[in-house]
Amino acid sequence: MKQLVIFILAAAFCCSCSKDDYINVKFDKETFIEQRQLWQASNTKDYEYHLLFGGYNIKIIIENGDCKDEGICNFDYSTIDKVYNTIEEIYNFYNGTKKTDHYFSDRYLFYVTEIFIEYDKINHIPIKIHYLYYVSPGIDIHGIFYYEINDFEKIYYMEY
Repeated sequence: MKQLVIFILAAAFCCSCSKDDYINVKFDKETFIEQRQLWQASNTKDYEYHLLFGGYNIKIIIENGDCKDEGICNFDYSTIDKVYNTIEEIYNFYNGTKKTDHYFSDRYLFYVTEIFIEYDKINHIPIKIHYLYYVSPGIDIHGIFYYEINDFEKIYYMEY
């Protein structure tokens, strides 16, 4: 009975909104899930890569699954696992709604419409991540919507 009440309330809520109140973010979630699972199955814990965004080129070194540079460790793209988590969070935040960035008033819309990802099919990591946004006319937007991972390399330590 409880599930039926929840279903009826959800249906009533959805029906009271116009179709234009919701968007579906274009995103190949099936490939995303597949590549993420392959990455996780590889159990790669020691690696490095260059992250390019907004004119920056940052070398990131991961040892035993942890970021080694405290200055960038809290950054959303500081490990491959965080890259996957961030993409998923952005998709889940915007998909099914027209949530706008908090910097804009209610009269302006700014939201993700598509997430495009190119993968390294050998290492199963996103190497190009591009977020496409809808932006209301009259808003001047400057931001970083494109990330690239280059020179990914697994690190092998010799035991003596």
